[in-house]
Amino acid sequence: MLTFKRLVKLILLVSIAFFIYSYIHKNDLPRQEEIINKMYQEPVQTETEIKQFQVQKKEFTYSITPKYNYELYGLVVSHYDSENWFDFWHKEDPFNTKDICVLWGDNIKTGVYQKMKFGHGEFTCYFDFRRGIDSSWYQKFSSAQGSNNHLLPKDDEVYKAIKKATTGDQIYLKGYLVDYSIKSPRGQSGTRVTSTIRTDTDCEVIYTTDFQILKKGNTVYQLINQISKYLIIICISILTIFFFKF
Repeated sequence: MLTFKRLVKLILLVSIAFFIYSYIHKNDLPRQEEIINKMYQEPVQTETEIKQFQVQKKEFTYSITPKYNYELYGLVVSHYDSENWFDFWHKEDPFNTKDICVLWGDNIKTGVYQKMKFGHGEFTCYFDFRRGIDSSWYQKFSSAQGSNNHLLPKDDEVYKAIKKATTGDQIYLKGYLVDYSIKSPRGQSGTRVTSTIRTDTDCEVIYTTDFQILKKGNTVYQLINQISKYLIIICISILTIFFFKF
């Protein structure tokens, strides 16, 4: 029994080491040779004939006004899932379930994305160059070839596809750039307006009718991270039983 207990402790220590290492690397961006050619394409924005429509999400009524048809290929460099317990703001805007920050074009082709670090808040994508990077790389980054996108899924299928997206994934999405207003049962209302150009610092708001992960990123590290996490839980549970029973 003592030998088994030592084995569990050993597995726990190894699992913790693997968990920490994989956690650090699970959001690494893919190497240039792993990028598919479609990531170099510019977004396609065309006139739309779709009129304003309404969507009911929980107790909230959304009035959605399409501005343009929109298609985008991009590399996900950060993301934010608003369905978490501490995000009180999005509880008043439940249709906006996830934001993704993506790059495309020369930001990928030149390799400048590998010299940068990215982060995400509730509404904003942040980026900066890594410490020690030569300043000659600065001019190779174009903010016009990147965007932070607030995604409104058309249905459950699109919702589930969006939820699976994570940093390092190469994605395709299609839908409409939209403005929208929200009305709550309490009579409160709010609005959000989409960017319609890539040269500003505002976000795109996209009513998403199609979302595809064309190539997953960091599948090995993500798998190791998940397995090691569950092994840690199992080992701690076993050791807890030993503590109280023996």
